[in-house]
Amino acid sequence: MAIGGVEDQFLSERRSEDFSFTWNKNITIHGTIWFPSDGASQGSITAFVHGDGPTGRINGDGYNPLINALLDRGIAVAYWDKPGVGESGGSWFDQSMSDRADETRSAIRELRERFEDFVIGAIGFSQAGWVLPRLSIEDSLDYLVLVGPAVNWQDQSDYFGKIRMEGEGLSPGEIEEALIQDRANDDVIFNAPTFPSNLGDLTEDRWAFIKRNRFEDSTIFIANLTIPTLAVWGEDDLNVDAMNDVEIYKKFLKVSPRQVVLIPEATHSLLKSTYNYQIFDQWPLEKQEEWYMEGRSAYAEGAIDLMTDWILQDHKKSEAKYVKKMKSAKGKNSEVKQSKKTKSAKGKKSEVKQSKSKKE
Repeated sequence: MAIGGVEDQFLSERRSEDFSFTWNKNITIHGTIWFPSDGASQGSITAFVHGDGPTGRINGDGYNPLINALLDRGIAVAYWDKPGVGESGGSWFDQSMSDRADETRSAIRELRERFEDFVIGAIGFSQAGWVLPRLSIEDSLDYLVLVGPAVNWQDQSDYFGKIRMEGEGLSPGEIEEALIQDRANDDVIFNAPTFPSNLGDLTEDRWAFIKRNRFEDSTIFIANLTIPTLAVWGEDDLNVDAMNDVEIYKKFLKVSPRQVVLIPEATHSLLKSTYNYQIFDQWPLEKQEEWYMEGRSAYAEGAIDLMTDWILQDHKKSEAKYVKKMKSAKGKNSEVKQSKKTKSAKGKKSEVKQSKSKKE
């Protein structure tokens, strides 16, 4: 059992087993399932769903403190290498957000076959905001946790650029002008039928990935979600516009139970705001060392408890109520149809009798 601090950075002492599943007919994805200590299991397993980039099952060890915190609460964790990363086949560059949702469905099916009686859910980070809302209760998921989920691709890109330029000292007018120019440039670059040359560090694979996904908007999927959902952002998020996206979720997320939370003094990944940077390359060495020493304590106050408490709720009751409601609705529709048929038949008989009476 990890106890926080430096111990949170290691999973080697945890009981684990490899798992794999097939996605897109012939692509094998490999991952790991970590288990709580013997006797500590709560009969729950959560799948970690990646954000952007070439992330593997331990994401450079960045999520180890969170994984250890979940394990200490009796929650098993499943995590896999993205396509083309680590031991997994394929390439994540070739995926749309719909593809990523299908990949997650395949993982959940594998977990459900292994752990039939477990409560199974998913925690998704950032870009997973365009992935997990595509899933439904029919995908055998009991809950979702969305951490810093983006809603609209272009809006998220604008916000990221705005925050970056503010850090560079540009004025509001200069930023607005630059964003307008960036959008115009993007239309030229990503509407091109083939990869344009001279794009600096932008590779052809990354260009194709952005071209495929740049019009993503999860609003309709949020509105249609049928899985109990916790959506949570850090108030000081530098990557997505948390204030705006919280309002979208409050307006469109209707599933019950649901929770939409903005955590004060927290970052995009729910760390304390003293660790607030847009990308890891910006972290000073002393901050990296401080984070390493803190382990789970680097998370904002209440963030981990919020997620673990949500996961350990009995969402299966909510699922049963939803399924019962849907069956009831189908039954009523069937009764209405049957009633209409009966009335129609009676009407026809009445018309026949009336016709005979007139003839007589």
